[in-house]
Amino acid sequence: MNMSQQRIIESEHNDFYKKIVAIKDGKMKKEGLILIEGEDLIDEAKKVGALQYALTYDPKFIVNDVPTTLVKQGLYRNLASYQSLPKVIGVAKFTLSKEPGDKVVYLDGVQDPGNVGTLIRTALAFHYSSVILSKDCASIFNAKTIQSTKGALFKIPVGVMDLEELKNKGYNIYLTTLDGEDEATFGKLKEPFALVLGNEGRGIRTEHLSLGQKLRINMSGIDSLNVAIAGGIFLYRFSR
Repeated sequence: MNMSQQRIIESEHNDFYKKIVAIKDGKMKKEGLILIEGEDLIDEAKKVGALQYALTYDPKFIVNDVPTTLVKQGLYRNLASYQSLPKVIGVAKFTLSKEPGDKVVYLDGVQDPGNVGTLIRTALAFHYSSVILSKDCASIFNAKTIQSTKGALFKIPVGVMDLEELKNKGYNIYLTTLDGEDEATFGKLKEPFALVLGNEGRGIRTEHLSLGQKLRINMSGIDSLNVAIAGGIFLYRFSR
């Protein structure tokens, strides 16, 4: 894809435009290409050299030092995830990591893309080494997941792996449940570790509950929290 050869897109049949749509639909995962929206994500991708190309509907928003293509506004709207049009849409390089590091946040079947993105941001904020997703999590290539990371996916490794694989590699597994040991009185997590957060409805899958130590948040008046909220509490607690 050489964007410098295509300065204005006015038809949905344009070959380059069709490739952009394929990236948006998550059909170019093997090529490691994702669509990002808005100036904040564009800036974060530029900082780490991940931004490949940019698109905009208005010449005023052309990105400096990056090949930028103008797209007819109606076609541009089809690329955007939200009703309010972003000034810029980018094509960025993103590769799934195979190196978890010693302080892993593991998401076991988390379904909501917003929760996945928020937990990636939180893991970055509290200095964890990576976020690893189970294969049935919301995809990191989902547009809402990408936007919810606010650019964190360019700064912390994100991968896909079975929890048993981490266990077999010698990781200590800590499972966040409703019936575990109170996190407030629990000591430090022993590295290397995987801190596991479960699905919004079922929690951590049953077959994983025997893999390690169970931990809980002591609550009153309610029996559960949103996984992103609970994750934020656990991640902050064990980052200290």
